[in-house]
Amino acid sequence: MEQTPVNNTPAADGISKFLWWLAAADITILKDCRADQERYRIIGISVLVTWLFATLAWGYFFSTVLEDEMVIAGLAFFFGFAILSIDRSLITAMSGSGRRKFLPVAFRLCLAFTIGLFISQPVILLLFRKDIQAQMVLNRQGKLEKFRNELNTLNAEHTTGLEKDLQQWQQQLQQKEAQVKGYKDDYIKETDGTGGSGKIGESAIARVKKTEYLKAEQELTDLRRQLAPQLQERQTQLADQWKENQAKEKVYVASLTDGFLAQTEALEELTAEHAPLRQRYRLIVLIITLIEVMPLLSKLLMPKGEYDKLVDYNNVYLGYRKNNVV
Repeated sequence: MEQTPVNNTPAADGISKFLWWLAAADITILKDCRADQERYRIIGISVLVTWLFATLAWGYFFSTVLEDEMVIAGLAFFFGFAILSIDRSLITAMSGSGRRKFLPVAFRLCLAFTIGLFISQPVILLLFRKDIQAQMVLNRQGKLEKFRNELNTLNAEHTTGLEKDLQQWQQQLQQKEAQVKGYKDDYIKETDGTGGSGKIGESAIARVKKTEYLKAEQELTDLRRQLAPQLQERQTQLADQWKENQAKEKVYVASLTDGFLAQTEALEELTAEHAPLRQRYRLIVLIITLIEVMPLLSKLLMPKGEYDKLVDYNNVYLGYRKNNVV
């Protein structure tokens, strides 16, 4: 009695099929190549890690420029899926042979370097967040001081003119007040006997001193009345100028956000000033670049197995049939 052969190959689970799909493998062929199944799981895991890393990095990047969590999640998933699609396309292209293999390798290396440089920014911003926030406070203060100096320079001519008028008029009042005080002191000395006449009471000289004192006091009163509107006008203009500067400063401060550009600027200043941070920055960029290249390296470094031979055979067979079809 003829016995039906038993297929000892276990059915692939859902996780394996998903990893094989990530590795751009033909599942129908790979099911019969048990020796290569684990190899393509590893490639699939490397693609999965790159996909998740890119999605998280893009998500953090968009969180620095957007506030809507749904939009951030959607954009992060979209760009992460774009990286995944690029990985699968290049791994698929690696199935070719000869000089065709160099093109996806070179393209992937250039693309990985570019993506690594960009994605490393939000990752480093996240890793050195406290230091960057402290640097941003210093940057904000420096920018504010610079803005104030620019405002002062812009309004210097107008402000200097107002302050000069105020100073001149106040000096006139102070000089007149000092004159009145001198006349008053002379009058008091003449009445208490400590003056030049040595007489106590309202002597002729005391009455002259009193007349001079009263006349000077009246002149002071007239001068105050005359300068009061002008002083008030100049002080109002200075106050308006100060309020205008405060309003401009408030608008400028509101523009100093903690977004991606501000954090990147703070990071550049930190890396320029601190050599240890600069070294770690380069190391992180290298690591991220290696993560981006990891799926391609996994495909390149693993030797060809039974699956690759079957794929090459099918490609040759299908090409033969296509060329000989009537």
